Amino acid sequence: MAKVVFKTDNKTCEVEDGTALIECSEELDISLTFGCTEGTCGVCEVTVVKGMKNCSKLTEEEKDFLLPEDIENGIRRGCQVNINRGEVALSWRKNRAK
Repeated sequence: MAKVVFKTDNKTCEVEDGTALIECSEELDISLTFGCTEGTCGVCEVTVVKGMKNCSKLTEEEKDFLLPEDIENGIRRGCQVNINRGEVALSWRKNRAK
């Protein structure tokens, strides 16, 4: 089992190894917003604060759309991330209510 810490919402959950971040986010009603779910729009941008090695590898979409310095700083597209094992802590910017 893997553990995901959603720092922005102060929530934690345990998931099966290999679970897609989008799945556990929806189950917990996390405030992280998803747009296209293909890694191109950037709506679901997250920062992996802890446990980058426990996440899936960068996808080609992420490599195409993220800047090298963003990647270096732990930024990922949430819709492209699987939690492979261990603990992963994430933060993101909340979208303003309209």
